[in-house]
Amino acid sequence: MLCKGEIPIEKNVIVTDVNGKRIGATYPKRAKGLVKNGRAEYASDCEKCTIRMLDTHKPTVDVTEVNNMGKVIDFDPRDFKADKSCENNVIAKYFVTDKDGETVIAYSIGNWNWDWTQICCDKKLEKNTDYVFRFVIVGGYCNTCNETSRFEIVPMPDGSLTDEAYEDRYTYDLAQNRYKPVLCKKTDEGMLRLFEIPFSTFDCEDFRFVFIAMHAVATLYAPKGISAYADLEDTNFDQLRDEINSKNSEDNSANVVMDFTGAHVTRSTVTDLLTMARFGKSENVCIDFTGAVIEDDKPDDIQADADDTGSDDIAVELMDVADN
Repeated sequence: MLCKGEIPIEKNVIVTDVNGKRIGATYPKRAKGLVKNGRAEYASDCEKCTIRMLDTHKPTVDVTEVNNMGKVIDFDPRDFKADKSCENNVIAKYFVTDKDGETVIAYSIGNWNWDWTQICCDKKLEKNTDYVFRFVIVGGYCNTCNETSRFEIVPMPDGSLTDEAYEDRYTYDLAQNRYKPVLCKKTDEGMLRLFEIPFSTFDCEDFRFVFIAMHAVATLYAPKGISAYADLEDTNFDQLRDEINSKNSEDNSANVVMDFTGAHVTRSTVTDLLTMARFGKSENVCIDFTGAVIEDDKPDDIQADADDTGSDDIAVELMDVADN
């Protein structure tokens, strides 16, 4: 048994069957013992993060042993609901077609504002049992890196959510990958991350699972096997930031957008703006005068504007364009 405040040893060794299909996870020490006793082998000589059960024992024995190593709980969007304790929940649940052509449920939480969003699910689990909670999240980050994106596991010894129970919760910070995912992949929607969270129930059987989002939109999916994401390109937050900065730099150098919709502007102002558009360094300039009221200048202003441009012909030409 762990004392309060101690960090549990993670089950970070993947266990596969003889054909390489994942069937569970175990502790490094346990994996070493299985290999030493000839019941398993390391899947790679270079890395000891995966073991393969050998076909030297009855299959039923192996399956039972793996089940005892840890039970897997996959995120199911149908189990989760908005937490009523939050007044500003921003959620949406909808069907989408994924990259494999399958119809799946997507659960979107949070927005780009500062609305704190929580969804939760209560489950009754076996006491003194090791579990792994798996989920896929797409997004859940923002360019300013000040988003809130968390996953929490709350043991409820009394069967209800009390202040004491909430203080003893396990919190996993997903923002900027402060808690490391199993994999990070690039998709058309954005960065896809698969998380596997190990935990033990100890002497408790009632648990609440909570997802939290603020200042970022996160979309949650039921996870698939790791091999289902093998064809996607690997990525990370450093690569993502470089791509965003590069794109922003290109957009800023190629486009200048000015919105004068419904504004009251003088002809001299229009002349200055269009002169900049004609002789500026930007490749594309968009000035929106939809519904704008273009007013005549006073005679002194018109003369001063003509003097500033250095060409009466340009000023007249641009005012004709503005009229059109």
